[in-house]
Amino acid sequence: MRILFLFCLIFLSEIASAQLEGIYSSYPFNPLAINPAYAGSRDVTSLTFINRRRSVVFRNTYSSQYFTFDAPAGEKFALGFQAFRDPYSVASVGFYGTGAYRHRISEDEILSIGAQVGVTQVVPPNSFVGNNVYPVSAGLGVQYKTPRYYAGLSGQNLVGSTNYYDNLRPIFLTGGYLFDLSEDVKLKLATLVRGQTLASSFKANADVNATVWINQVGIGLWYQSTLKTLGGKSGILGTAEAQLGDRFRVGVSYDFNSPKNGNFGFNTAESTIWQFFLRYEFDNGTGKVGQMRYF
Repeated sequence: MRILFLFCLIFLSEIASAQLEGIYSSYPFNPLAINPAYAGSRDVTSLTFINRRRSVVFRNTYSSQYFTFDAPAGEKFALGFQAFRDPYSVASVGFYGTGAYRHRISEDEILSIGAQVGVTQVVPPNSFVGNNVYPVSAGLGVQYKTPRYYAGLSGQNLVGSTNYYDNLRPIFLTGGYLFDLSEDVKLKLATLVRGQTLASSFKANADVNATVWINQVGIGLWYQSTLKTLGGKSGILGTAEAQLGDRFRVGVSYDFNSPKNGNFGFNTAESTIWQFFLRYEFDNGTGKVGQMRYF
């Protein structure tokens, strides 16, 4: 808790904001997007692919892709990598590397501290082809995790300003708890609080979500108000996930509150309705790949 408090003081002195709303709002299926300390926390090598779309019917619709990789590197360290392509966003392409130090407090308790650095292709307003800029982006985070609950704090986009857009530096505070309703039914409750400074005033918004897992199938409901920090519309997401054997997990989300019509321009935070994800996991003979993980 002292470490979390220290990070609060550091990040609150740095607040501003960011252009990476697309990758931040993918966090329901990609926690690494908001906290680099998440790297390696599943104790296996994880590969995740996410496709976000406006429509599942029309081929030529808004679509963006996200890929993440993270894995333990020995007992105390973890590595991660993220890449995305979002042609409808101000931040159209990005590549980020992550490193984390993991301190095992006990057999079930792990405290992780992570850092992320990468580069983003930013499209200036009214730019010609080839005139894009490539600011460096960096983030820091800490996470405390057990099989029953977790808490995390992170600051993103701490560097990376341009002459064209405000450099927002959001802070993310996350937490979640797993309840046993029966031997086969689990309830996961979680929240995310996002804070940043806009127009010289500090603003904070909170997301809440609940997912019921019945054996290896999870059905969830998410309320996302954090996008309102940028004037966006709150999201109401329904999610479904299924663990297919030991190695594969698939999932889908639908935003019931996303605007269905209109000109969305370069604002993926307000334009995505569907998200699909596929995760593949493997280990190096530790046997942990077959364990069910809820976060």
